[in-house]
Amino acid sequence: MPSILMIDDDEDFSGLTSEYFTRKGYSVALASGGRDGLAKAESAPPDLIFLDIMMPDMNGIEVLRELSSDCDTASIPVLVMSSRNVDAGLERMFAQERNFKGFVPKPPNFDTLEMKVAGLLRVR
Repeated sequence: MPSILMIDDDEDFSGLTSEYFTRKGYSVALASGGRDGLAKAESAPPDLIFLDIMMPDMNGIEVLRELSSDCDTASIPVLVMSSRNVDAGLERMFAQERNFKGFVPKPPNFDTLEMKVAGLLRVR
C-alpha cells in the first residue's frame, strides 16, 4: 500500500484529503506542522509528501530544504499545496530542491491529484 505523509496545519483540509486517499487504498499519515512532519518523514519515510507552504512553526520551503538535505528523505517526491497564488519567483525557489515535484492548488481536484500521485509513484 503506497504511503503519503501530509504536512499541513489545516486540520479540516488534512482530514478531507486523508479520507479521500485512504478510501483509494493509500496509507496516510498526518503532521500538523513542519517539525512534526520532518520527524515523521525521518522515522517512517513515506512514498510521497503533501506539503503546505504556510505553517506556524516552519514554512514549506524550510521543510523542503530539510527534507532535501537528509539522505533518508531526499528522494521522497514532494507536492506543495497552497491556497495562495504561486508566482514565478516562488516556483523557482521551490524548483531548486530536487524532491519538489510541483504545486497543487488548494482545494485540489482530487481526481486530478490522484492521477498526479499515481504518476509520481509509478516513476519511483
